[in-house]
Amino acid sequence: MDNDSVLEVSRAISGQGKGLLLGMSAWGLTASLVFSGIGYFYFKRGRDQNDTTRLGVGIALMVYPYFVTNALHIVLVGAALMAVPALTERF
Repeated sequence: MDNDSVLEVSRAISGQGKGLLLGMSAWGLTASLVFSGIGYFYFKRGRDQNDTTRLGVGIALMVYPYFVTNALHIVLVGAALMAVPALTERF
């Protein structure tokens, strides 16, 4: 490996460039995997119970990490989306 390819790999891993991890840091990738897994659970639960709110939130939780690369934003948006079904049932 030459120095340029090593630099590209290090930028991709650290989230500084578009590359290996789609511009995400390791924390961003971990958060996106966690919230996508939770989204799959919401999707399955919504489909089994015919609950369109959970179904929609599940789809949103699985899809939004593709468009958000910052780990903090992934966590904040994911937490807000996860609160939607509880808030709609309460109010």
